[in-house]
Amino acid sequence: MILPYIFTAAIMIISLLIQGHPSFDPIRVYGVKPDLVFIAVVYFGYSFNSFYGEVTGFIGGLFHDAVSDSPLGLLTLPKVIVGFLAGMLGRSVVRSNILTIFLLVGAATIVKGILTLLLAMVFDEGYVSDIMRIIIPETFYNAFLAPSLFFIYDKIFENELDNTGGGYY
Repeated sequence: MILPYIFTAAIMIISLLIQGHPSFDPIRVYGVKPDLVFIAVVYFGYSFNSFYGEVTGFIGGLFHDAVSDSPLGLLTLPKVIVGFLAGMLGRSVVRSNILTIFLLVGAATIVKGILTLLLAMVFDEGYVSDIMRIIIPETFYNAFLAPSLFFIYDKIFENELDNTGGGYY
């Protein structure tokens, strides 16, 4: 009963550690790391429901804000919004396959990037050039990693997905 929540917390903590710790800097491509917390948020929203996506987006975003030097909420609000939107699509609406996951996470990353950019511009920390320098590379990186991570997460949450009717294949 409580095991799925423990697994969710573990996934979020491990993702945040990999994403934020300098020893994982070798995974950078063109200066951009994948947003592993965000991929997990999209997974939870898409696989379970919009509320689960919102909650994991809020908690993951707050922790991401805490370890980054960004203003509080800058990374949280986009994750909450995208977690909600991924939950609205849900597996009951869109059949799950590798291409769907790639496109879903790619589109979600673009939405998150634009929302984050707009919020960063409010704090005079964002520039339009960030679209080509950060958002586009991160979109491809997240979309490329997402099918494998979704498959791993599906194996972890196999029993819960069977109960809700979700699943990777």
